[in-house]
Amino acid sequence: MENEQPVSSRPMLVLSYLAFLGVVPLLFARRDPEVRWHARNGLLLFGAVAGITLAATLVGTLAPALGCLYATLMFFVVALYAFIAILAIVKALDGQRLLVPGISKYAGRT
Repeated sequence: MENEQPVSSRPMLVLSYLAFLGVVPLLFARRDPEVRWHARNGLLLFGAVAGITLAATLVGTLAPALGCLYATLMFFVVALYAFIAILAIVKALDGQRLLVPGISKYAGRT
């Protein structure tokens, strides 16, 4: 297949979507624009989840009565993040890009 990635870039594509480990492909795969795009996309996705977590934690701290809502929200956020990250890894290894609305449009910017 012509869409297959070189063997050396496959681990970098996987690392791109493993939370903060997306920094590794940015540092070590500087010449591969596809790996760099996936690394930026993965870091932006993780950053969005971290931002949601921070906001939910602040709300949960300021309004302890919403503690149950906080736990439920965080469960769904983490489950959705895991699902999207796995799907993105699978698509990246297949030579495709997963475009996450509101996030992926910033991955192409340098």
